[in-house]
Amino acid sequence: MQPDWRKEGESLVRDVPQGETWQALRKGGTAGMYIVIVGLSWWVKAQHAEHDPIVWTVIDDLLWVIQEMKKGMAPFILAPQKRVREDDKEDKKVPSAKRM
Repeated sequence: MQPDWRKEGESLVRDVPQGETWQALRKGGTAGMYIVIVGLSWWVKAQHAEHDPIVWTVIDDLLWVIQEMKKGMAPFILAPQKRVREDDKEDKKVPSAKRM
């Protein structure tokens, strides 16, 4: 799932190229980040009393990726808008069924 620019031998690069969109990771459902998070949660839960440093390194990297993806999404995130009530629409000639 990693973009090609992140792969450098055995490690993952954190120098994000200009204009990176993270499109390869912007997938919903079981084909996207959801399954990565579920898998990591199982890995953590399976440790019981042990603390595998590798899983915590992976979690740290996932957190970094999510933060970077969030930065790139800022222009696309819109504030939620309230739905217009039937009573507030411009055409008030027809009485609302709720008021009858």
